[in-house]
Order: sequence, then C-alpha cells, then structure tokens
Amino acid sequence: MNMQYKVKGIKKDRSKFIKFLPLATIIPFLGFFFYFLLFSSSPFVLLRSLFFDYKPKVTYETFKIYVDSKVPTQVKDLIVESVGDIEFQNTKRFEFVEEKKSDFVLGITDEKGAPLFSKELFAVGHIYWVKDSFKDEDIVMEEEEYLFAGEYFEKELGFTVKKVSSVLDEIKKDENTVGFVFLSNLTHEMKVLNMNDIYPLEGGGITLAYSLQGDERVGFVSSILEKNIENLQSEVLDSERVVKINMTGVTAISRGLASKINSSGDFAYPTRDIGEFLADADLTHTSNEVSFMDGCNVISGMRFCSKPEYIEVLKESGIDIVELTGNHNNDFGASNNAKSIEMYKELGWDYFGGGLDKEDAQKILYKEVKGSKIAFVGYNYYDTMLNTLALAGESRAGANSYSVEKLENDIKEAKENADVVIVTFQFQECYSYPPSDVIYPICYKPLSSPDQKGVFRQAVDFGADVVIGTQAHQPQTYEYYKGSLIYYGLGNIYFDQSRWIGTRQGIVLSLYILEDKLIQVKMTPTIYGTDLIPRVASDEEGLLLLNLLKSARTF
Repeated sequence: MNMQYKVKGIKKDRSKFIKFLPLATIIPFLGFFFYFLLFSSSPFVLLRSLFFDYKPKVTYETFKIYVDSKVPTQVKDLIVESVGDIEFQNTKRFEFVEEKKSDFVLGITDEKGAPLFSKELFAVGHIYWVKDSFKDEDIVMEEEEYLFAGEYFEKELGFTVKKVSSVLDEIKKDENTVGFVFLSNLTHEMKVLNMNDIYPLEGGGITLAYSLQGDERVGFVSSILEKNIENLQSEVLDSERVVKINMTGVTAISRGLASKINSSGDFAYPTRDIGEFLADADLTHTSNEVSFMDGCNVISGMRFCSKPEYIEVLKESGIDIVELTGNHNNDFGASNNAKSIEMYKELGWDYFGGGLDKEDAQKILYKEVKGSKIAFVGYNYYDTMLNTLALAGESRAGANSYSVEKLENDIKEAKENADVVIVTFQFQECYSYPPSDVIYPICYKPLSSPDQKGVFRQAVDFGADVVIGTQAHQPQTYEYYKGSLIYYGLGNIYFDQSRWIGTRQGIVLSLYILEDKLIQVKMTPTIYGTDLIPRVASDEEGLLLLNLLKSARTF
C-alpha cells in the first residue's frame, strides 16, 4: 500500500524519502574519512600517499661531533670510519669538527654523559707466576687491546705499552712484563693480578668507557652511534653475575684441635681469623674427614671423631658443601657417619664423594648458581686400593670408591648436565715428614707411587675442568694441563698438625665462574701456628709457599 503524508500542506511520498536516507547518512562519514586521509599523521599516511601526490617534509640533520683528545687515535679513526659515510640525499649524518664548532663531545665517560660503549681490561701474569699483583711494570697488549687502550695507557696513565703478537708468550718469559687483556681473551693459563690491593674479578679492572655529551638530542644521537660503530661493543664484567666457590682441604676437628676448642670454651674457636674469609663466597666447600659423635673424647691416636658442638666450626666458615671422600669418617662406625650426613641435610648443606650407602655415595652433586650449573664429583682412591671399610657399602655409609671406568662415565655424565665439572680425590698422603720443623721439599710434589700425576691428569683427559687433591695434609704443587687446572693437594685448613711448617701451610682455592664458564682460579695461601687458628698468610709467608710449589713443579 502506498502511504502518503502531509508536511505543511504538501503531500509527500514516504517511500522516496526512505530511498535517499542511506545516502544522506553515509556522506558525513565519507567526508570524515577523506579529511583523516589528508591531514592525519597516523598509519593512514601510507594510504594517503597511494592516492594523492603528497610528499612529507624530511628534516635530516647533520650532527657535529668533537672527539676529545684523550680518546685514542685509533679509536677515533674507527668511529669516524664506521659512521662517516652515513648520509641522506648528499647530507652527512655526522661531521667531526673542532671543539668550538661542535654540537656534541665524545670522550671519556662521566655521570652526565650518555654511555656509548665501555671495555674493561685485566692485568695478567702466567698461571705459574709467584707474584700476584700489578704495580708499574711494563705492559704488553695484543692488537685488539692495543687499538682500544694502548695510547690511553701511555698518554693518560703514564705506562709503557708494547704491542705484541701473543701476550701469553711474553708473560711466560718472566714476571717483569704484565699483559692486559679483555675478559673474553682471558684464559686458564693466565693469572689475574691484584690491582691496588683489589682482586679485579671482585672489584673491577681498568675500565675505559666512552660517552657523548651535548644538548637534549644526545640520547637520539648516541643511539645512532651505538648501532653503527663497529668492533667497539661493550665488554665489562658484571661482578654480581660471577659465581665464587671457595674450596678448602682437610678438616679434622679432633685430637689436639678438639682440646684447644674445649679449653677456649668457644666451639667456633679455629674460625676466628679465617671464618669470614671462607664464608665470602656463593658456595664454600671443605673435605670433612671426621664424623660427629655424641660422647666423643679423642685427644690422641689415629681414630678420629668430633663432638656435635664442633659443627659450629663449619657453620662459622659458611660451609655449604661437605666432601665425604675422607678415610676417617667411619672410624667410630658407619652409623655415626650416617648421623653426621643427616645433620648436614638438616642444615640445608649438600655433600658428595660419600653418602649413606654405595648408591648415595656415587651420586654427582649438581649446583645451579646465577645461571651456571656446576658438577662436583669425588672419589676415595686410597681406600679403594686397600679395600677398607671406609668405603660405602650396600647398606653402609662411607666414601665413594674409585675406578677408571667410573671416573670416565661420571665425568661424561657431568659434562652433559653441567657447565663446569670439578673432580676431587682422596689420594694417598705423603708421609715423609722431617724429624724437626724444617722445610722438606718432597711432600710438595705429586706422589710418584702410586702415580698421582697420572690419575689426576686422566680426569682432565676425560673432561674435568678442575681436579683437586683434598687428601694432602701438606700443600702440593699445581699445573696447567690441556686447558684445565690441577691442584695436587690443598693441605690442612682445620687440624692439629703443627709440628711441621708443611702441615701448617694450606691453600684456599677460589673458583670464579661466569656465564657457564670457569674464568679463573685464585690461590690464597693460609697458615696456622701452635694455636691452631688458621689465617690468610702474610705476603712473606705466601711467597714462601708459592716458591716451594714452584720448585716442586718439575714436569
């Protein structure tokens, strides 16, 4: 039916009005759309450019940069070469000018600058060096380090610097020429040296950092430089990401040491001078050879036990990991060994190299710290050869037994599951102590029978990163072997052998691990006197031990 209606007396056909209604509605939207295309700065600019001859105005600035005179010439040349050809429509992005004409200054970083890149250099000697600090010796650098820092070291720091083809070859010659290397070029055959009484892996080396200073555009300009400067990426050690592991030798809180503790009334007596030092690590290890036992009262002889209260010695030393390869843990029965292990577990400590039974004893200990996974594997070589009851059995607590096949398989498994593999041995001890308190060199060497060097090196052949003898009551020498490090014996840390200087001396190893790699092992000589309180050795005492170890390294 055709409907009609009147508007002010005029007849209108309603169907015609409805016919034009959609067009009337869409016209405003079309107008808005075209306005948006023409004038908006949104992604519609792309569509606009397809339908209209629209050419946006481009502002391409040339930034004028002055390079400070302290910047090494070769670094400046590298920067200019990297960014000097950046241009748009024949307009250079960067122009390097005199200081008065510059918009920005590129120089040594300060707190106000926008950082570009920085590199850290570490003073190094050879792993066999006795000297452990850098003062004012002549410096050698390889091409990469010399390009970056050589001129700065000479002009600003006043050092004599020589460019060489191999830092390692130079530092092998003597201890009077120090190398400087980037962290990425540090090897296990190099020894990081203290600088200003600070160990660089804990406090930082020499950092050369560069920044750009200027007006409010400095952030934008820095970002362009960062993206285009070649071969000058930052490389600075983040000490917060470094894993530090302190490893010690023999702990036997018994006999004469027990008497000292009892007399003092302080169950943590022997930790007074060294406990804080040992605890200053992410993980602290010791080889505890003596189990804790109620009613223990041993003051002499060769059967050892410790009172449960003496656990304070380990607590105050920050112990996290107890090695159980020792041959005295079952002296008063495997049950006391088992009770001690349960005590460690209750304290939240880990253990390896021994256990509650044979299966437990042969487990590999894995620890993940700061993203790095470390494997600890330990064996009692000595008692395996003698087949004693110190070894773990099917239902007997004790030490992990040794075999070549087990060693190979364990290291293979550890390497598949961890980044760094540490192998320890309870080997045969050196019993050739002198009749009086004099230096007796033979015990600083690896044993020849049985072949200690052969056994320890075989662990490296199978893939170990570090091999450590924790049996020695007297420190033994060390060596760099096939890219890995071997320490044949660490000596005593907590024991009562004070008659000979050799048994009063000891070594604490500090292992530094970064981003899944072992980057350095630091040796700290220790010593104790008749009070049986160990401490970090003085410079003179430390040099004596390190020179004795050097003399013992005849291979």
